[in-house]
Amino acid sequence: MLTQVNNLRLDRKQILALRQMCHLSKNMFNVGLYNVRQYFFQERKHLRYESNYYHSKDNENYKLLPTDIAQQTLKIVDRSFKSFFGLLKSKVNGGYQEKVKLPNYLPKDGHFLLVIPVRKRDWDKLPGKNWLFTVPMSRQFKKEYGVVQFTVPERLRSKTVKEIRIVPKYKARYFDVCYYYEDEPETKIDKNSEILGIDLGLDNFATCVSTTQKSFIIDGKKIKSDNQFYNKRNAKLQSIKDLQGIKTLTNRQARLLRKRNHKIRDFTNKAARYVVNWCRENKISKIVIGYNPDLKQRVNMGKRNNQQFTQIPIYTFKDKLESLCQRYGIELVEQEESYTSKASSLDKDKLPVWNADNPKKYTFSGKRVKRGLYQTSKGWLINADGNGALNIIRKHTSKPNDFIGGFRGCLAQPLRVFCS
Repeated sequence: MLTQVNNLRLDRKQILALRQMCHLSKNMFNVGLYNVRQYFFQERKHLRYESNYYHSKDNENYKLLPTDIAQQTLKIVDRSFKSFFGLLKSKVNGGYQEKVKLPNYLPKDGHFLLVIPVRKRDWDKLPGKNWLFTVPMSRQFKKEYGVVQFTVPERLRSKTVKEIRIVPKYKARYFDVCYYYEDEPETKIDKNSEILGIDLGLDNFATCVSTTQKSFIIDGKKIKSDNQFYNKRNAKLQSIKDLQGIKTLTNRQARLLRKRNHKIRDFTNKAARYVVNWCRENKISKIVIGYNPDLKQRVNMGKRNNQQFTQIPIYTFKDKLESLCQRYGIELVEQEESYTSKASSLDKDKLPVWNADNPKKYTFSGKRVKRGLYQTSKGWLINADGNGALNIIRKHTSKPNDFIGGFRGCLAQPLRVFCS
């Protein structure tokens, strides 16, 4: 199943209707959760969906919501508790170390998503309705709030959509619509020995070097600039809020945050797509991405760099890249990356692993001479992040020096790609 997310543009009346429906969905979630929690406290067992449905169907929130949406909300409660029991089992077996917590109730004034299953017969009728999808409502609710409709994107009209989700954002000020449709079979890449190494960073968001002696850098300066602009404007709005004693998120802050998140989503989608398409064109079947256990949590790169780095969407990019790799048959693995930026790849330096309990000092053949330049023992100047990406590949392979040779050119001046 693939997903497409779009923003809903609605008039004031339609927004009020969806806001109320999402509030009812939240109430339905809490009703279902209450039944399951009470049964768990009394019996120490899981109340299955079928039994929960029987206890919840007479609730007023169930009657105000369409049957399909109310049932899907109860199924989400069921999945939440199945995950809870799965974590309990994993903790007993020693596979999970954190404290396992019961699923919590949603806030009293909160909202919850609307899950709308789409039947094929209903989808086939949309061309005759100018592709206007009508959000299902109970008769009583429709009489009070009116109809909510939106146009299905042209790109999805040839697909078979199985489910539509309406997701409230920023206390239901805005709404996203998620279309879940059947995945079309894609041509898989044949397994081979070629590898792409990725070193993640700030100005150079993703520095990529492959064993085919090609390289490129996905530029991160634009998304870094967008983050700086957001921080500056939000700090100004926050200072005004503090003077006025406002505690909640304001409309201006919500608009600003929404715009920033849209830019980040667009950037990560384009960046992940570019990497995967590049691998397909160059017949590369494995991607090795650098992994730092302390990434974005306890790094110490200076006050300014820390603030910027913790807002760069590293994990969002990884998730999107993993999804695309699965779709096209590309293997994605993470590699611990300690000392990859210090060691010289062209000099075939050994790559030790950092041990916090027994830290050691190592001497390497090359050194950084400037922020983005690395100098080898022979005096060659290469891109520092490119050197790190190649070392990530070397650290992953069992024979790290077999493919080294001829990399000086691709490391000296990688192609810079702009995805913003």
